Amino acid sequence: MLRRCISIDLEVSPKTNRIQSFAGLRFEAGGSVVYRHGDLGRWLQSLDALADSCEFVLGHNIILFDIRHLEAAKPDLRLIRKPLIDTLWLNPLAFPRNPYHRLVKHYQDGRLQAGHLNDPERDADLVFTVLGNQLEALAEIDRKTPALARAYHFLTTTRPDPEGFDAVFSEIRRTRRPSHEEALEAVRLVLQQNACIHQIDAAFRTARNDGWPLAFALAWISVAGGDSVMPPWVRHQFPEAGQMIRTLRDTPCGDQACIWCSEQNDPKTLLRHWFGFEEFRSEPSDTDGRPLQEAIVSAAIDKSPVLGILPTGTGKSVCYQLPALSQFCRTGALTVVISPLVALMTDQVAGMKRQGITGSVTVNGMLS
Repeated sequence: MLRRCISIDLEVSPKTNRIQSFAGLRFEAGGSVVYRHGDLGRWLQSLDALADSCEFVLGHNIILFDIRHLEAAKPDLRLIRKPLIDTLWLNPLAFPRNPYHRLVKHYQDGRLQAGHLNDPERDADLVFTVLGNQLEALAEIDRKTPALARAYHFLTTTRPDPEGFDAVFSEIRRTRRPSHEEALEAVRLVLQQNACIHQIDAAFRTARNDGWPLAFALAWISVAGGDSVMPPWVRHQFPEAGQMIRTLRDTPCGDQACIWCSEQNDPKTLLRHWFGFEEFRSEPSDTDGRPLQEAIVSAAIDKSPVLGILPTGTGKSVCYQLPALSQFCRTGALTVVISPLVALMTDQVAGMKRQGITGSVTVNGMLS
């Protein structure tokens, strides 16, 4: 796969929006063109000649950045009509637990860690390493969760000119692009106990013209409840991905046949899952005899405004910890708890860690 690509990286002036330097590399010293000064048009012609023997144009953010600047500088370049492979877009799929990759240096936009500032030759070479790592990681996903790889193959090839990503997943899966029916069945398999059963088909229908938001949503859902986040650049460029997660996992249907909604919206199930208790404290209770803990948790999970007043020592903490943990598991959302005592904050974080819950920290005036 790497030998079929030319890797390109540009440095563009933020003031003039013009190309300052660029590099185009073939894999394993297969040839290169590096431009730092001189006649830009002539150097772009040399880049075009180097790309003629390649099937694909490879880059990190090449779809929305590099290829657009190349087209603006020289619209008759032959390489801009070649299929594109963008490692920035593949990264959240290949590494859902750590979507920044060890070579990514910038949290917000996913730029590469080149080791030197403004070095397109170094960056272009690094992109081959990144793609190689992604191919290995995606092949492992295909081995362990073939339905997820099958869904990725379909969803990443719904936009116009999908040949580049189709080639990536065809090599990984050693088979053709799945049909619409095969892809829908794959998405159902991935989400069968991880989303509302009544939302899956609707989400898939919205992905027919652009499947990337659903692909990013599936990647996040595949590791939801851990320490991963959806990269900020994904939320910025593909806001539909975050909305799709909320639709799939945070829209209770009320159907007892839906495993996801019935478990994620049941306070007792959540209590047993996170803290190991079968029942809430029976006292204090509401006018119907229902434990106040349970009533407060239920209302908070439903996102109703809540004022809960309980005596000291009757378990107020669980009333906000359970809804917070549920929301984190469902959508990755952050909950901020404001507490008056540093000792209480520290004790609660320590207690959650004893339960194996690591996604909680205390921020207080005792810190530097």
